[in-house]
Amino acid sequence: MTLHRDAVWNIVFALVAIGAGAWFVSNTYWADERVRDPAKGEAATDQHYAAKKLIERLGGRTVSPTNLDRLPPVGATLVLNSWNYDLFPERDQKLRAWVEAGGHLLSEQWKRPAWLGVDQKEVERKPSRAGGGASVPRPTTPPPDQQAVKPPPPRRIAMRPPAAAECFAAHETTTGQPAFDTPRDFRLCDVWEDGVLVSKTPFVWTLDGRNGPVVARVNIGRGMATVVGTSISDNRNLFDGEHAAAFVAMLDLRHRPEVWFVDTEQRDPLLKLIWRQGKPAVLIGFGLIVLALWRASLRFGPRAPVPPLSRRSVAEQIRGTSSFIFQRDAQALLQAQWRALEQAGRRSIRDHDKLDRRSRADAIAKATALDANALYRALDPALKRHRRDLLATLALLETAARRLTLNR
Repeated sequence: MTLHRDAVWNIVFALVAIGAGAWFVSNTYWADERVRDPAKGEAATDQHYAAKKLIERLGGRTVSPTNLDRLPPVGATLVLNSWNYDLFPERDQKLRAWVEAGGHLLSEQWKRPAWLGVDQKEVERKPSRAGGGASVPRPTTPPPDQQAVKPPPPRRIAMRPPAAAECFAAHETTTGQPAFDTPRDFRLCDVWEDGVLVSKTPFVWTLDGRNGPVVARVNIGRGMATVVGTSISDNRNLFDGEHAAAFVAMLDLRHRPEVWFVDTEQRDPLLKLIWRQGKPAVLIGFGLIVLALWRASLRFGPRAPVPPLSRRSVAEQIRGTSSFIFQRDAQALLQAQWRALEQAGRRSIRDHDKLDRRSRADAIAKATALDANALYRALDPALKRHRRDLLATLALLETAARRLTLNR
């Protein structure tokens, strides 16, 4: 039996596929892994949704303002998680005055106000105590029999609960009344245990890990402030270990049932704020802009009919001249009328400037059909004229100038 080349290649491909499938089956296995369902609804937008529900189930009351413009009552607890709470300088001063008056401030270490005087210091990890915490110190160098072992993949903190080796016991220490009936230990997980809280002011209540306090409370005036090294109150971490009980202990919920959560610094949009605070000014400004655009826009014609270009009538000229004479110097008006007649005569009479006053009056009278003697007297600058005679003289000179212009 002869095999064709295509049949040989088909057999080879089938053997390769069978071998790959056998290798995949022998080197893989099915395993179940617990993952957290994604948050939905209000829990997806509010990081303290679970903590608020816990406080309400325990008989407390929660308030969630959008900013720190208004401080809570003196007998309440303020959980401050806003990075921009001190956006305005007076905010920090008012917050300090509120704490000194008797308020209780709960803040994470990196969001705390500077005037609290509580800092975090990194220390070398100590070995576990007998019967103490359940955590195991991390070896710096692996044993010789494990050096060739492939390191495990990085753990996904947000996808599965922490293992028991990642938790430790934090002991409650207090100079007064404990949070519950007796001082107790709280199992904390995913908390940076290499850092401890230090302060020049004595602590009145702490949760101590192996190296020192990871949660501490100090008195400030008549109030107090509690600082936690890391967040254990958000929706993801609240149910790890005994974080819920530890958070209730930090709040001092027995004596302060009202809790305020300030997580953000939300403000109205600028345009909305301008409209609410200055609506009349906005409307007036908008109207002025519309009017300016309307006046600057293109038009199909002029805004008003354009009057024809023409000189005033003799009657209008006489009325205007009379008004000018009675209000101002009449001699200046007479000289202006002489100049107007001279300009018209130069354009209409030959050798006008070489003629004497008599010859000039005769030439003007001939061109305008006016009385030569009247023109001669009107052109005499030395003649004293009464105000009543001045009107007739001005009318005669204006008529002569107009007729010369028309007969040019």
